[in-house]
Amino acid sequence: MDLPPNQIDTPTILVVDDSPMNLSVLVRILEGSSYRILVARSGSGALEIARRVHPDLMLLDVAMPEMNGFEVCREIKQDPSTLETIVIFLSALGDVSDKVSGLELGAADYITKPFQSEEVLARVRGQLLRKRLERDLRASRDSLAAEMRSAGEMQQLLLPRTFPLNGGVTFAAHYRTSLHAGGDYYDVLPIEGGRVGVFVADVSGHGARAAIIMAMMRTLLHSADVCLDDPAGILDNMNRHFAYLSETSLFATAIYALIEPAASHMQIACAGHPAPLLIRSGQPVSQIQCDGTTPLFMFWPQAIPVSKHELRKGDTLVFYTDGITECQTAAEEMFGLESLVEILGRDHSRSPEDLVRDVIEELDSFAQGLEPHDDQTILVASIH
Repeated sequence: MDLPPNQIDTPTILVVDDSPMNLSVLVRILEGSSYRILVARSGSGALEIARRVHPDLMLLDVAMPEMNGFEVCREIKQDPSTLETIVIFLSALGDVSDKVSGLELGAADYITKPFQSEEVLARVRGQLLRKRLERDLRASRDSLAAEMRSAGEMQQLLLPRTFPLNGGVTFAAHYRTSLHAGGDYYDVLPIEGGRVGVFVADVSGHGARAAIIMAMMRTLLHSADVCLDDPAGILDNMNRHFAYLSETSLFATAIYALIEPAASHMQIACAGHPAPLLIRSGQPVSQIQCDGTTPLFMFWPQAIPVSKHELRKGDTLVFYTDGITECQTAAEEMFGLESLVEILGRDHSRSPEDLVRDVIEELDSFAQGLEPHDDQTILVASIH
């Protein structure tokens, strides 16, 4: 049943009572309050009207023949089309157990007969106001979620769509945000001479603020004045450009690795970020030891150290953010570095794509469907 345009925003109240006198009294009380009032004299009649009209609120008598108010309320709350209807019970019974029974069925309130006009109006207005505020809150939340999804889609465009064609290194990656937009960022940049630069960062916090900083970091990393073969310079440049953030609570962990397959080595500069893991044939998976400094944006370090490491053909490097190792279950159990190392060490012959897939499958199984509390990034590089 469609309402006329001038009644679309007018609350509809369905009054249900088997007593014509009670119906007359309630209608008189509600008249003049700008409500659209409908009446029913039986439980079955109330259900028929409710399923057709979807009233905002129902004043429902408990003691009715054939089908009492509790049974009507149960049907109302089990039907998705009427689930949002507010139910206020009407009864001459003042027993606490009856009130509890009604509330447990999903009723919002309980009015005891005989009716007091002021009480009926106050309870009806209060419940309708609550419903309107909840509706507005849902609309605002849905609008914000849509905006965040849009931001997340734009953020995905900032990540590498393909990896550099490099005969010495192959890559695979996985990126997932805890909200629709997040603060993790990774990039792989080709450098002349068959070298590649790998950058991974994790901006503190989640949502729009972290996403904005992530996007700015990407822009800075791709600017023309950046020297990609200088790991310390990359991080120092980030600190210099974001110096104003030292006055805020924001910070970012970051790591930049210069991989040089032809020279069989790698240089790493690290600012508070988890060190990459090394998978090497015949050896246990190990964490690469590298000197580091405090996270970016916190204060200006005197010097950013650079560590140099040997690389061999067949080596695999695993870069990640702490959203991987700190993934939690509903019971707040943590995935942990040990679990990540165990998965990576099962088969040293796997491709980067297989490694990433295996880690994410284990991570999802561990979380048991729980949405991640932190952004998750893993980037795998295999040396040929």
